[in-house]
Amino acid sequence: MATIRKHGRKWQSIIRKKKIVVRKSFWKKSDARLWSDKTEAQIEVGSFLEVQRADKLNEIKVYELLDIFFDKFRRKTKHKDRLKYEIEHLKRYPFSKLFLSQLTPRILSQFMDEQEELGKSGSTVNKYIGLVSRAINLGRREYELPITYNPCSLVERCSETRHIMRTCSEEEWSNLLDLATKVYPKGNRTSAQRPLYFMRQIIEFARETLMRQNEIFNLRKSHINFAKRTALVEETKNETPRVIGLSPKAIKILQSLPTTLDGRYFPVKSRHEFNNYWFKLRDEAKVDIAFHTLRHMGATDLIKQGWSIAEVKAQGGWKTLKALQRYLDIQGEHLATRLTFKKEA
Repeated sequence: MATIRKHGRKWQSIIRKKKIVVRKSFWKKSDARLWSDKTEAQIEVGSFLEVQRADKLNEIKVYELLDIFFDKFRRKTKHKDRLKYEIEHLKRYPFSKLFLSQLTPRILSQFMDEQEELGKSGSTVNKYIGLVSRAINLGRREYELPITYNPCSLVERCSETRHIMRTCSEEEWSNLLDLATKVYPKGNRTSAQRPLYFMRQIIEFARETLMRQNEIFNLRKSHINFAKRTALVEETKNETPRVIGLSPKAIKILQSLPTTLDGRYFPVKSRHEFNNYWFKLRDEAKVDIAFHTLRHMGATDLIKQGWSIAEVKAQGGWKTLKALQRYLDIQGEHLATRLTFKKEA
């Protein structure tokens, strides 16, 4: 028999039955009585523990599970900042506010369609769904959440077919660099709107070195060997450090910049902060490219200069030649200049 007693301003029901002790508080005594009768019946027939486990799905929301996933893996990855950024991005969408019991393949499919309509690539959208899927599998495996199936497994992934990447013309490139150098009087714009003092340098450096955004942010003075004209890239996407060559222009850029107390050349508080500056600059220059496109453009530059595919692969840190091929944008005009025509006899 359950004990129902006044506990502060609420009514508390306490059940002790078959070595199970459980308690719950209610505003109304009648609600406490109803819950007691229902729970005692579940204990009697042996279904209580299963019901309790199932109820967890009505208590945990998707964003909470994503936070659990981050806490679990942040010490196991070198890309903690990127993982945090991706999870925070997912938490902005309505489906993350749902309870796990409410998450369905249809809801996930609608989210994927919306992302594609916003211009996200198929690989990016698939990465988002993969992250949610990993979080759900973690909950099933290590936290014994009674999820009968992973809704992500029933969603058809987006096509990742290669598309022609938008780059910029020489005129657009020149305009972008000019605007990145432009100095705005303090009275005209807030500090948040003015470009970073190294904006032009980081844009040129990205194209010159083929380094990824986070790799540039983490570059320190101790990583540079000016005598050998090389840089050690420690924190990479594939978690494999590499040594890259530095062009005369890249060296000149580094030598022109001051470094922070911890030795960084490009001190950025967060990826989000930098992207805000980048988006404003890009929009003002009317150049529709991502910062990552600079890496594509740099790879194409090196191929045109006569570098082999293997050399470009080593410089950019691509694991496979197939991955590198997505980045190359060799125009037909350039191919024509490589051809040698024999005179007809």
